[in-house]
Amino acid sequence: MVRFTLFCRNRGSNLRMEFGEDDKIGDVDAAVREALGFDGFILRNGYSLLDPEQSVGSSISDGDVVDVIPDPEGFFK
Repeated sequence: MVRFTLFCRNRGSNLRMEFGEDDKIGDVDAAVREALGFDGFILRNGYSLLDPEQSVGSSISDGDVVDVIPDPEGFFK
């Protein structure tokens, strides 16, 4: 299991999450959409944007803070 914190910059709120190492980042996306109720965001861990097809275990480590930030392409549509 990987335990990490999601930090939503728009709302200034934190959300503790726990996923299996083999779960996909896309599963984290779905949980964010359900918990926060919005679309048009990307997940970032440090300087890396997280790919929905990658596994949680290869992209996130225990104790990491993953940023939920607005998708810049959404502003230009």
